[in-house]
Amino acid sequence: MTSVHVSAPGKLMVAGEYAVLHGAEALVVAVDRRVHARIGAGSEPRPPREAEAARREAELLAGPATGSMSIDVTALRSPMIGGQPAGALKLGLGSSAAAAAAGAGVVLAYHGQDVGADDVRARARAAALAGHGAVAPGGSGADVTASVLGGVLRYRMRDGVPVYASLRWPEDLHPVVVWTGTEARTSELVEAVDALGRRDAAAHQRAMNAVAVAAAAMVVALEAADAARVIAATEEHCGAMATLGRAAGAPIVDASHGRIAALARDAGGAAKPSGAGGGDVALALFVDPGSAAHFGRACQAEGFTLLSLTFGAPGLLRHDLTT
Repeated sequence: MTSVHVSAPGKLMVAGEYAVLHGAEALVVAVDRRVHARIGAGSEPRPPREAEAARREAELLAGPATGSMSIDVTALRSPMIGGQPAGALKLGLGSSAAAAAAGAGVVLAYHGQDVGADDVRARARAAALAGHGAVAPGGSGADVTASVLGGVLRYRMRDGVPVYASLRWPEDLHPVVVWTGTEARTSELVEAVDALGRRDAAAHQRAMNAVAVAAAAMVVALEAADAARVIAATEEHCGAMATLGRAAGAPIVDASHGRIAALARDAGGAAKPSGAGGGDVALALFVDPGSAAHFGRACQAEGFTLLSLTFGAPGLLRHDLTT
């Protein structure tokens, strides 16, 4: 029998964390670690809830898909050390969003639809958003969108409707992604920020505005391919996230993120949490590749793990296997 096999990339938030939920612009990139979904591959472990929900939504659009579905999220939940996965750990690369994207995409591929086509990706994105939202409501959808479409995206919600466009990553902007060694408790951090809004709306608005301004500066600089300005805006963004965390009483820029930011600054670049903070990964940016390498060695010397990632990975891809 033929096993239908579709993969979706993970993502990395570059800018706009928290503020994107309030209409600010964000930057998100697809990365070359992928979630793999298969239908018709025999008996498999139970897929993540997001993938099952996305499958059901896609079947409403395309029809039932006969056979079990398997989802492999290993690449997005394990730092690779010595070429081997180092255990099932949350990295902050959007494994649940990618699972939803792959789960929707594999159903459409099962029905002969080309997951590389714009109209099919639009259907996959709708099903993945609905499935992911059924399990984890309240998100912006930037992560799901990146996993379906791939590439580098500027993204925002306008009157409840997502608006996004593709960008090019500047060739002279060198990223280094660092895993802090700690899994972030994203829901707790988001709840702390929301609680700030309930008890002190003015403080919440001030802190959120600062994040939004820094994110907007990063978007403009990236679009202009001005690497130096992107790095300056990254430093500003990290400071704004730290201020938001202090106001909310949440460790968004915790000790690990603070140390990584200091190491990046010392090496001539800038770093910030990617995602909710409080653990998971940090993104550091440099103009000079030598400085990026120096920073990477400094991080490893202090026990942090570098993640080898390529930015701008393709979105949904089909891989057919015959079994």
